[in-house]
Amino acid sequence: MPHADQVRNHTRWRTDWHRGRTGYAWVLPLADQPGLRKLVNDYQYALRDLPGFDLVPLEWMHILVQEIGFTDEVDESRIEPLLEAARPKLAEVMPLTLAFHHAVVLPESLALPAEPQSSVLDLRAAVREATSEVLDSVPSEPEDIDKHVSLAHSTTDGPAIFAIATLQATIVESATAKVSSLSLVKMSRDHSSTEWETIAEVPLGG
Repeated sequence: MPHADQVRNHTRWRTDWHRGRTGYAWVLPLADQPGLRKLVNDYQYALRDLPGFDLVPLEWMHILVQEIGFTDEVDESRIEPLLEAARPKLAEVMPLTLAFHHAVVLPESLALPAEPQSSVLDLRAAVREATSEVLDSVPSEPEDIDKHVSLAHSTTDGPAIFAIATLQATIVESATAKVSSLSLVKMSRDHSSTEWETIAEVPLGG
């Protein structure tokens, strides 16, 4: 995956998101993966003095699979039907083995792409199908669909040359993550990185 030439301030949040507002989402939490933690830590140590980026705390490492909606718009009574719809769909998705190699500069973040990317896309398709059975509308997929773990988010606009140089000069070892479940969470974005409260975990592969 090629590096972006320019970065911009991380504005992935929807315009109607504000401090104190929370939203439901499906995520793959990855903080319990020791190999990935070491890989991220090695990169973040090299990035610690690079201006213009906020590092993502290791405890919040994840891949955002699908947003569902704000908690003040999706009634809590819809959560159990969402889980019931998701369970048979996710039972048909085998547990994931994802590989992470070298970090890249994306337009709004420094990130580790997950391989194979098709595994994340297949998981997202299953979740979107289940969600559409319960809700009248499913939030549209962004142009830059998450298929990566973010190391840091950009806090400014400008050239990416220094970030690229730092990543390329960092010696790291590839990591593998084995993921056997997907989490439904209540997500907060009050701070520089995404945080959440886990509502339920749904196993993959039955």
